[in-house]
Amino acid sequence: MKQTLYQFQLRQLLRLTIVLTALCFFNSNLFGQSQNDTLLIKETVLNYLEGLNTNDHLRAEKAIHPELAKRIISTDENGDYKLDNMPWSHLLYNIKTVDFSQLYKADVNLQEPFKVEVIIFDISNSIATIKAKQNRYAFFDYIHLGKIKGEWKIIHILWAWTD
Repeated sequence: MKQTLYQFQLRQLLRLTIVLTALCFFNSNLFGQSQNDTLLIKETVLNYLEGLNTNDHLRAEKAIHPELAKRIISTDENGDYKLDNMPWSHLLYNIKTVDFSQLYKADVNLQEPFKVEVIIFDISNSIATIKAKQNRYAFFDYIHLGKIKGEWKIIHILWAWTD
C-alpha cells in the first residue's frame, strides 16, 4: 500500500515528538535540581560578585570554597598562552585591598545599580555550572559550584575580559 507524502511527514513528526518528549522527561536536570538549589546558587554567585563590587571580603568568603581555583587564559606579545591562577587567599586579599573601579567597562553608567545575571547551564548531583555577567566590570565568569554539607560553594572560576 502506498503512503502519501503527507502520511510520511505525519509519522516523522510523531516520531520526533516522542523522542523530544522522552528527552525532556528523562533529562537529569529535572531530577537533579530544586527551586531552592537554583535560588541558593544565585545567592552564592551574588555574594561573590556583590562582595567584590563593594570590597566586602566577608560576603565573598561565604561564597568561595577555600580550595578555589580562579583562572584566566592569557597570551603574551609572542602569542604564547599561559594560565594565570588566583587561589582563594589571593582573591580575598584583592577583594579587601583593590579598587576594582579600574576594571569598569569603558561605557559603564555608575548611576545604574549594580546588576548580575546568573545563567544556570546545569545542576545535577550536587554540582552546577553557570555563567555570571554583570553590568559594571569588563569581565565575565564561568563558575563551577559544589554543594558541600548543604551549602553551595564556588570551586572554580574561569573568567575572560569582555573588552
